[in-house]
Amino acid sequence: MSAPARRALVREWMGHGASERRALAAIGMSASALRYCPREDRNVELRERIIALAHRHRRYGVGMIYLKLRQEGRIVNYKRVERLYREQQLQVRRRK
Repeated sequence: MSAPARRALVREWMGHGASERRALAAIGMSASALRYCPREDRNVELRERIIALAHRHRRYGVGMIYLKLRQEGRIVNYKRVERLYREQQLQVRRRK
């Protein structure tokens, strides 16, 4: 069971009158995990721009996409671009 699902289950039990401690003990979850608030993904806009550049310039690899982002005025770490490129499973199209 995922952490968000466990959080929802604990909150549901608390709504039915169970104490927070008892619900957490039954699930086997810590109180800090219940109160954890995940951060927003800061890479959404950058990821979309990398995908757009990769589809527009099919022969560009990570290095050229990184340079295009720099030309647009975006100051982004090369390793970050490389990681996002890899996560999206983008590849340079091979020549015939």
